[in-house]
Amino acid sequence: MTHLHIRIVMATRNGAAFLPAQLDSFTAQTHDDWAVMAGDDGSGDGTPDLLADWGRAHPGRLAWAGPGPGVGAAANFLTLLARAAQAAPDAALAFSDQDDVWLPQKLARANDWLMANGAAGGAALIWTCRTVLTDQALVPLGESRRFPQPPGFGNALVQNILAGNTMVLSPAAARAVAGTVNTALECGVPYHDWWVYQVLTGIGARVCCEDAPLVLYRQHDGNMLGHHGPVRGRLRRLGLVARRDYSGWIGANLTALRRHEAMLTPPARLMLRAFMLARRRGGPALAAALPRLGLHRQTPQGDRMLRLMALSGRL
Repeated sequence: MTHLHIRIVMATRNGAAFLPAQLDSFTAQTHDDWAVMAGDDGSGDGTPDLLADWGRAHPGRLAWAGPGPGVGAAANFLTLLARAAQAAPDAALAFSDQDDVWLPQKLARANDWLMANGAAGGAALIWTCRTVLTDQALVPLGESRRFPQPPGFGNALVQNILAGNTMVLSPAAARAVAGTVNTALECGVPYHDWWVYQVLTGIGARVCCEDAPLVLYRQHDGNMLGHHGPVRGRLRRLGLVARRDYSGWIGANLTALRRHEAMLTPPARLMLRAFMLARRRGGPALAAALPRLGLHRQTPQGDRMLRLMALSGRL
């Protein structure tokens, strides 16, 4: 085997304004062995018809399109992942937003790294890249940040640094996450990419963070999250902490992970159990446990905020 077949899973909802450019960027990929699976969460702007027309114009490229679960993007993406892993268990899997544009080398770069690191032999791997932030008209605004520390389970439990719109999973990694989807949906995990980061680092998967920006990440009023600069991002995070949203997200993730702890590496299993116990104790005990357990965000400022959340009962 010289390359992987890649299933591109894309959650859509009212994406007709930007979807054609993303579909065009798929057909421009230098890696030619791919097909799309799309789930639509009740669009009212003709998005399903646009996808169907594109599929007829590009035979063999639209492997499946149908209704999504209708309860948010995370559930849509995870449901699509499970469907793709069942339909094509030997395929790699790439997540795609409906409003981005991929540079032509994206899938080729992902494929080359996955193949070079054992994807064809069953290694659990995840490849990501940086993005070019653009305005609505795809005028570049800058590039996504570089994270100073390597990815790992101790980071994944309290922060997501892997952008879903760049992820490509090896076949084994896709199958591993697919086995957790029902639990993730039942527990209400908040973000599909954060969940993937936790599961795959928890089982010891190798992670590549490609430094080259290979996705044009379009910023517009309809973004589910979008990119946040230092000031806006900090204010948003403080608001989430004040409303205890972040604590609820952590709780949902931990509950789901506990139900799949048998698949985790022994160190990850111990870290998960210890974190859950420390959360029950709360306050100073939780704050003191964070560095001891290896739980950390990417910057000293982030770690200080994590400690304050623990002390105030918001972690």
